[in-house]
Amino acid sequence: MIKPVQIFFRYIGYYFRATTIYRIHSPFVYEFIKATLEDKRTYYQFAELESIRRRLLRNKRTIEVTDFGAGSQVITTRHRAIGSMASSSLTPPAYSRLLFRMVNYLKPKTLLELGTSFGISSLYLYLPNKKAKMVTMEGCPNVAQIAQNSFDQMKADDLQLVNAPFDQSLPDVLTQFDQIDFLFVDGNHKREPTLFYFKQALKKATDKSCFVFHDIHWTEEMEGAWRTIQEHPRVRLTIDLFFMGLVFFNPDVKEKEHYTIIESKWKPWVRGFFK
Repeated sequence: MIKPVQIFFRYIGYYFRATTIYRIHSPFVYEFIKATLEDKRTYYQFAELESIRRRLLRNKRTIEVTDFGAGSQVITTRHRAIGSMASSSLTPPAYSRLLFRMVNYLKPKTLLELGTSFGISSLYLYLPNKKAKMVTMEGCPNVAQIAQNSFDQMKADDLQLVNAPFDQSLPDVLTQFDQIDFLFVDGNHKREPTLFYFKQALKKATDKSCFVFHDIHWTEEMEGAWRTIQEHPRVRLTIDLFFMGLVFFNPDVKEKEHYTIIESKWKPWVRGFFK
């Protein structure tokens, strides 16, 4: 089990390394952070999706879980209460809204998510542009069924859910895509599977693709996977937001750039006039 104190000390390290939007010199990164991390606008879809989250959190029904990933930090039994699973595994509201804003800003035409869970993050990714092609993958049948119910409730008819283990089915799923514009990985939180997903999806990446990896500081394994991804020759730009790592491939970035960024409200003294 991952100890909260370990996460805390990793966060402290991140906090002291991180800069804010006011010390970003790259025009692309500045505009991206302004439109995503620093944007405080509320969209009407947020309320609808958070009402689904609240219902899941209150749900005391127990389901049998087939866990293909690194497992839950909190829950280790095969039979788990939906509410307990939702509280420990769903992408938190702030980061869900961040995903929504990323898609809204980048406007990808194709999206792939590895790790549907109960479908909250999937819907946050899907709703900014319903015309985009999106596939989300979930290994556990009972979890996938709950996610599908959420999709049906939101009338997300074009959101395709693939219920299969990633390691076995990802290569086949990728054949559905000519390219992957946006990838969100929140599945098996181990080094080798994460790198496998990255390398497989990389075959479909373009110069404008954005890959997002959740929980990059969850364990030493995940931190190692993140460093390996940063070092890949096709990767030109990365952004570390602690709970998420963002990867870009634009070859116009001649020298690799790696940013560690925090929302400006958490470091209010780091302003532009201190550059």
